[in-house]
Amino acid sequence: MKFENAAQVKKWLRLLPVAKKEMKAKIDFYNELISDFTRVEISDKEFSRRTGITYSNAAANVDYYRGQIIKCREKYETLIKDWERISQILDSDEITVVTEKFLKGTSWTAMEFVVFYSRRQCFRILDRAAEKLVGQVVSGDGNAG
Repeated sequence: MKFENAAQVKKWLRLLPVAKKEMKAKIDFYNELISDFTRVEISDKEFSRRTGITYSNAAANVDYYRGQIIKCREKYETLIKDWERISQILDSDEITVVTEKFLKGTSWTAMEFVVFYSRRQCFRILDRAAEKLVGQVVSGDGNAG
């Protein structure tokens, strides 16, 4: 995706913390399912040993969920690699404001105590950074999920 305007850049930047939360939630969910299926497989093996009947297909499910975890991580890593690449054209103040806001999740109110600029100046720095990033290309279409 090529950024056409500053609003599109800001939308993509807002995607960074969302993608991080999505990745963490999915990985936690899939790890929980893997745990559940592992317990089911152990129970099924014991049941099968006693009765000769088996129900479980847990190994295939576990492999699927591990694959989903890998996909989640790859998606997030792609976003971070894009950020690392395009951030090279920004100055240190712009990188700091964008990193604090979108990667660390610092609120605008707390921002002035972290970067030592007023809230309004932080908005200006973000606007300047977004303008510099217009025309840059990133992976994907900029949508979460």
